[in-house]
Amino acid sequence: MDLHTDAFAGVEALIRWRHPDHGVINPETFISKLENSGEIVPVGRWALVTASAQGALWHAKGYRFAVSVNISSKQLESAGFTDDVAEALSSSRFDPALLVLEFAQETLTRDAESTLQRLEPLKNLGVQLAVDDFNPDDSPLAELERFHIDIVKLDKDFISGISSSPDASKIHDLVQRSRTLEIQIFASGIENAEQVKQLQIEEVNVGQGFFFSTPHEAGEIDQFLEDFAIFSGKPL
Repeated sequence: MDLHTDAFAGVEALIRWRHPDHGVINPETFISKLENSGEIVPVGRWALVTASAQGALWHAKGYRFAVSVNISSKQLESAGFTDDVAEALSSSRFDPALLVLEFAQETLTRDAESTLQRLEPLKNLGVQLAVDDFNPDDSPLAELERFHIDIVKLDKDFISGISSSPDASKIHDLVQRSRTLEIQIFASGIENAEQVKQLQIEEVNVGQGFFFSTPHEAGEIDQFLEDFAIFSGKPL
């Protein structure tokens, strides 16, 4: 959500495993197994294709907002990843400018030179690149400048401490620096109105979290969007 106008800004694609015996299983339980087995590459490809197709359906209804998809290090390092992204965009006709690929910071910095070579063709496709779970205590924003990152999403644990003056000051400095680097700062894991108020003061423009909404199925989001358009009067 846009924290200053309350406008709807986008969605993030999340994955759940519907197990026949154990019900819905959260990714914390199975993503590591997919990573270790290498199955994260085909599963990630499926998630990318599905999210792009769903985004295109929303845009066909007249909505214009971003769709974010998390990308694992193994996906980025796979030989055909750029082709996977290109195919997902081509098959769905989804606007690449509204597809956001989210990476963990360690994915980008583990082998910086190799990562730069892999990111360049993705940028040429016109997609946006984001760093997920960023904590300014761990590394400076300037480290990300070389990767041509569009969005930095602040870690939810950092947001939880925003009411303390040291963390608020760090966010203020981060936002000012991000403008120089032309990087957008997003907030993750927002849980209450006080956090929203403080983020507004520090001039963070976009945020997500349970304060706004729990995760929804695509069909439920359709209803959410219809209700939002009717009752909020805000742009989508």
